[in-house]
Amino acid sequence: MRANALWFLSISALLGPLGCEPQVSGGDCPDPRDPEVRYVSHDPEECALIDFDCSPPQTLFSDECGCGCLGPEAPACPDPSDPEVHYVSRDPRACEAIDYACSPPQTHFFSECGCGCLGPEAPACPDPSDPAVHYVSRDLRECELLDFACSPPETMFVNECGCGCIGSEAPACPDPSDPDVRYVSHDIEECHLIDFICAESQTQFVNECGCGCLDPDPSVGHARQGT
Repeated sequence: MRANALWFLSISALLGPLGCEPQVSGGDCPDPRDPEVRYVSHDPEECALIDFDCSPPQTLFSDECGCGCLGPEAPACPDPSDPEVHYVSRDPRACEAIDYACSPPQTHFFSECGCGCLGPEAPACPDPSDPAVHYVSRDLRECELLDFACSPPETMFVNECGCGCIGSEAPACPDPSDPDVRYVSHDIEECHLIDFICAESQTQFVNECGCGCLDPDPSVGHARQGT
């Protein structure tokens, strides 16, 4: 009898360190052989000290069986080496605090992998050194609040680069020494913010030269200067 007891104890000591899978022993614990079951630990006391998260759509469990995640694994993370994948952060917690926008045609993504933008990069910003390009603001949020207009044949642009006007060609600047030309400002950015009017017989101009008023036929003024 004593020999049988010693044999039982030796078997128990052997199985104890090896551990028995909960489902194999007939318990109600999640089966670790199930591909949708992932144990972080089988020790409930250790589980109380472990800080871990499950990737959606998985759900977390922590009970007398241990702790881990239940459910299908999350899809693979966007490949950072892909030129159409642009991570803002790899930390989901940091992503919750980051305010950012994706430039069309890119789309936003946020998951356990992090956050960022998917899709081709936006076209290059209009070159501010180009005389046909006139920025009103480089701040996209400010652009959403500004009310401005572009003088034909200029076209308006509002994108992740900012906002302003783009002309086909840079016209010759009105001669400020001409008595038929009256400049309100030579600063194009200021011009887009100024509300001014011209005399009934004059026409308004706003371009890369500035803004102001012109007589109906400026050439008349040049003719008078030549006489």
